[in-house]
Amino acid sequence: MPTVLKTAAVLDVDTGRIIPDGYVLAAGEKIRSWGNRVDLPSLAPDTAVLSFPRQTLIPGLINSHAHLCVPSGGQPFHLQQSDEMALLTAVRNGRRELFSGVTTVRDCGDQNGVLFALRKAVNRGILDGPRLILCGPPLTMTEGHAHFLGGVADGPADIARAVRRRIADGADFIKLIGTGGGTPGTHPAHASYSREELAAAVSAAHRLDVPVTVHCRGIPGIVNALEAGVNQIEHACFELPDGCLRFDPELARRMAHSGTWVTPTIQLYRDALSHLQQKAASQRLNPTEQQRLKLLPGVIESKLAALKGFLSAGVRVVAGNDAGLPYTGFGCLWQELDAMMAGGMSAMQAIAAATRAAARALGMEGRIGSIQPGKQADLLVVDGDPTTDITALSRVRLVMQAGRIVFEKIDRCGPPHP
Repeated sequence: MPTVLKTAAVLDVDTGRIIPDGYVLAAGEKIRSWGNRVDLPSLAPDTAVLSFPRQTLIPGLINSHAHLCVPSGGQPFHLQQSDEMALLTAVRNGRRELFSGVTTVRDCGDQNGVLFALRKAVNRGILDGPRLILCGPPLTMTEGHAHFLGGVADGPADIARAVRRRIADGADFIKLIGTGGGTPGTHPAHASYSREELAAAVSAAHRLDVPVTVHCRGIPGIVNALEAGVNQIEHACFELPDGCLRFDPELARRMAHSGTWVTPTIQLYRDALSHLQQKAASQRLNPTEQQRLKLLPGVIESKLAALKGFLSAGVRVVAGNDAGLPYTGFGCLWQELDAMMAGGMSAMQAIAAATRAAARALGMEGRIGSIQPGKQADLLVVDGDPTTDITALSRVRLVMQAGRIVFEKIDRCGPPHP
């Protein structure tokens, strides 16, 4: 049944314009037409008309970095759990994302490939969930960061074979671990895979037209990734051995020149700081927590300064919040956009980083990411205007995915639009 959504405004992320008194007509899975209501075509008798007189309609959001299998809620990222529990956790987290307006999730590392089954269930309509863009378990060196997820491979030949196996399993992209991270025994500033190992993965993946992204927190890993020709870099922290961050303008220029996408993941540091501040108010922190509490304000300032540097250099940036980490939950991507605004983006730029730009980074700009006829009807209605108040994205009234309403807050107020 065709559906018309009438709202106070429609956000055109392709042009940066706000269309007042807007509408979108969805038929089947796709957008049929949209614009100002004076241009609304004649409707079929069975068309459903939903009116939101004080709300804004935007494209469904895209979270470019999440870990649906990971519980979050204060539990360590490396917490061991069965594959069955990982899958059930992903079902719950996926629903939280979807009902918050995130209609597409790029999952940057699951456990033993369990999300491939979840994607089948979502695609077949067995479960509600966001559109899933998957890499399976990230490839990492023995005892490297995230090794417990089941993606260990060592040496160029073994890594190339692992890439081909992952693609055969159904991976949409390949994720590699280029530096240490939060896994005990690894250090974020130190490179893990060498340039030659990363290059072997890139060669194997690109031969099959599959993009490659790399987890890189330290500068050596970023350098290796750029020299290997990866498509995207996750985090890009410019982290030093002492835990501080130091932005490198020359590396940023190289990223821009090569067209490498970057997912900065800023909010997770603000979440960690908030957690430690709240904990310190009621109990004594251990020495590790005390040191982290001391470092985090500077780390956050450095992350924000790095984003400003990326923008100045022309680096292409997308929004992802690393949901699943201990203090970064699901259903709150808008907080990452708020963090990106603190780093120099306008509200429109931040929203584009979670819609149009994210779709382009995925190679899916012809299907999702903006409101255009023929694209998937992934739509989000929120209270207020997110271009003047980004928190409006937290006040979700309706979510449509591929033409189907998957969430609606039933309290529309005011008379219907004529």
